[in-house]
Amino acid sequence: MVTLGLAAALGVSHFFGFGPVGVAAAVVVAAFAYGWPRLTDSPQPRVTSLMLFGFGLVGMVSVWLVPELPYLEWLPILTGIGLLWAFLQNLARGVEAKDAVANVSAQVSGLVISLATASWVAGFRVPGDREAVVVGLVAIILAQFATAMPWPARYTSPLAVGIGLLGGGATGALFSSGSLGILTAMLLGAILGLLVASVDRMLGMIADSRYQARKLRESRTLEDAKAKARRAAVHLAIGAAPIALGGIVVHVLARIFVFR
Repeated sequence: MVTLGLAAALGVSHFFGFGPVGVAAAVVVAAFAYGWPRLTDSPQPRVTSLMLFGFGLVGMVSVWLVPELPYLEWLPILTGIGLLWAFLQNLARGVEAKDAVANVSAQVSGLVISLATASWVAGFRVPGDREAVVVGLVAIILAQFATAMPWPARYTSPLAVGIGLLGGGATGALFSSGSLGILTAMLLGAILGLLVASVDRMLGMIADSRYQARKLRESRTLEDAKAKARRAAVHLAIGAAPIALGGIVVHVLARIFVFR
């Protein structure tokens, strides 16, 4: 449901101008920023959430202000600044703080995902229709439904790729004068299905297991692990992450096949 709501908001907003797109993308960033530190058991969840949300917003503003394609020039610089921030934030905990390397790694990973959301704003600025955006979001939603099935990953992952491919092709076929074409839409859907399956697999393992788990270390029972996986914040992170990362795929393929 998290993915459905966020993806629907992003998809609809692309037909109403930059203001709605910015608001929808900011909601994705906010959902991810709140959930990520709690998914990774950050010892400073509030500060980390503020950091991820702030950098995500700055990334979107930078994409909007860059006058020419590909609009993403400032994102590597922001990533470097965020990396320094993460080091300083963890140094402030003291030299004897536990799990410092894992915490920095998790925070930097979250930073990259948060900044990736800005690619949806870049996709809005690419000349042409919005077919790539709609196809991409439909593929993400369908693939996420596939990964939510109560089956082992060896079944749900191929299903996510397949349903993403079919969903992308079907959505592309609805655009009679679209810019992508059915084959390109199917390729986009398959890539996003693979992305969703990979992210769900990796983050699902974090949610269910002891990963830098400062809190789970106090009680290592299976019930505690399941309680963590059920927490709303964890589901926000797992639902928002593939949408944030999917924007990069959509933007790149739109640049290659739509606006050359």
